[in-house]
Parts: sequence; structure tokens; C-alpha cells
Amino acid sequence: MRYFVVSDIHGHYRALREALADHGFDPTKDDHHLLVLGDMFDRGTQSNEVLEYLYPLTLQDKCTVLLGNHDSFLLDFLKGDDSRVMFNIMFNGFGQTLWSLSGIEPKAENIDDLRNVIDERHPYLLNWLKSLPYYLEIGDYVFVHGGIDGSKLDWRQMSSRRDFIWSRQHELPGIPGKTVVAGHTRVPTIRKRTDDYKMLFLHSPEYFDILHLDGKILIDRYVEVSDEINVLELDIETP
Repeated sequence: MRYFVVSDIHGHYRALREALADHGFDPTKDDHHLLVLGDMFDRGTQSNEVLEYLYPLTLQDKCTVLLGNHDSFLLDFLKGDDSRVMFNIMFNGFGQTLWSLSGIEPKAENIDDLRNVIDERHPYLLNWLKSLPYYLEIGDYVFVHGGIDGSKLDWRQMSSRRDFIWSRQHELPGIPGKTVVAGHTRVPTIRKRTDDYKMLFLHSPEYFDILHLDGKILIDRYVEVSDEINVLELDIETP
């Protein structure tokens, strides 16, 4: 099976489709499978398009989506937890998601209306988000949005949802005998610290390329700056 692995789409549907086309992803081919390491939503303006592209692929078993921290913002909102809604609108690009999914400009006074409209337009969305796994093991690879602490005796049982979606894999011990593939941490911020990543991308786009470390692969291309998405292609034998 050939896996096309992406992460941190953040509502950039056009960038996603262009990246997959460049790499030859074809959902009509039996041996092609798309793997999304979380963060479908927020910041970009096309969260609705991202959802309407990925969800049908999951129903066809052509795509697997893992839960990311930004996906959890939407999940908590749809479950009725408004404790961080305005914070996420102000600082995490959540307003773009609400606008895209509802067609209504989000304001403090219309949060309940927004939730109702999204439920009406996408009645499957809450249960689908609830069903998204936190990690996926395939052969010698473990895929996750944030990170996995390989030093834990049983990381599967000893890790929480927060660990899987918020940790940063480059800061954690790897898993012996496995390669961990993660998103969440923008690759150029690992390679170089700067106050101007737009300028860095303009002059040195290679800083945004997939980062291979010992037992770890990081793929988040910082789409808000690059307007591009990394695609990791892996050929993995499956039972």
C-alpha cells in the first residue's frame, strides 16, 4: 500500500489538492491511501471544502484522519463546550472555521446559532470527530498529530488525548524499533528561529521541507506561510 501522508491543512483546500496532485494521489487506485495527521481546520478560509473532500474518502476507506488539537477545538464546540471559543476565534483562527462551515460571521452573541447551523449542514460531523483516532500504527511506523513519549513503558495506555495531540515529537524520546511520523510543530521553527518566516520561505524554502530525525519524521510545512503542504509517500506492506 502506498500511503500519502499530510498534516496541518488548516483550511487550505487548494494547497492540499495541489500537493496531492503533484504527488500522484489517486483514490481510484486500490493501493493508494491518504493519511491526514490532524488539524484539518482553522486559519485558512476553506475548512468546509477540506471537510467535504476528506469525509467521503474516509467513508470509502481511502483516507484515515487522526485527531489534531485544532480538530479538537471544533469537537469541543460541537459538544457544547464554549469555554475557549472566543479565545480560539481571537488567537487560533477558529473564526475562519465557523464562518466556512456555517456561512455566518461568528460573534459572541450568535455562538449557539452557529452550532445549530453547523449541525444542520453537517449532521455527521460531531460523531465523526468523536471517532477519529489519536494515533495509528502501520508496520514499523507510528503516526500521530503531536507526539508520543517513547520512554513510557506502555505509551498506548499511559498517554492522554492531550499528550497525543499537543506534544511535540522532536522534543520526545522516540519509540524503539519504530519511526514516529508527526505534524503539529512547524518544521521551519525546528530548523531555524526567526521573526520573519515569510522572508525565510522566500529565500530558503528548503527549511520547510520534511524533516528526518533519528526515528522521527516531521512534516508540517507551515501552510499559513508557505501556502504549500508537504506530502510524505511511504510504501508499507500491510497484512
